[in-house]
Amino acid sequence: MARGCLDECDGCGCSCDCGCMESIKTRRNFISASLAGILFAVGWCFLIDGTVMSNIDNKFQAIGVMSTIGLFMVNAVSNDQLSGGDMYDGGRCGPAAIKVWFIIGLVLSFGALIGACWVMAEYFRDEIPDNTYGGTALFLQNLLIFLASLIYKFGRTDESW
Repeated sequence: MARGCLDECDGCGCSCDCGCMESIKTRRNFISASLAGILFAVGWCFLIDGTVMSNIDNKFQAIGVMSTIGLFMVNAVSNDQLSGGDMYDGGRCGPAAIKVWFIIGLVLSFGALIGACWVMAEYFRDEIPDNTYGGTALFLQNLLIFLASLIYKFGRTDESW
């Protein structure tokens, strides 16, 4: 079982005995899932707002869709399956396929983030210099979805499943 940052924490650097960190540790999955969901929703709200206000082309909206697909791919694999603790041996490729699936999801997510950065810098800065909000909204959407994916993946534990 992979340990997270809350497993080692003793209360913001101090050793208080109030028990506040124990309640956070027991609600770790809920907090991580809620924070990831909020980041994901706010990210899509940025793109919707950017589309309405700056008329983002449909071809650029596909970047956010790729980031969302990457989020689902990364989080479809449990941490135990990645570390080999689950001893998954089903399917045609076995444990290797799980790792390849996970890497492809990360590449999609990170590639979408890089693509959004490139579109923001190239298209919205050079071709439409008076209206750069569309590029900023596109980049923020992909950044928030990427962060949501990482928080949802590594902020949860598999114990309660």
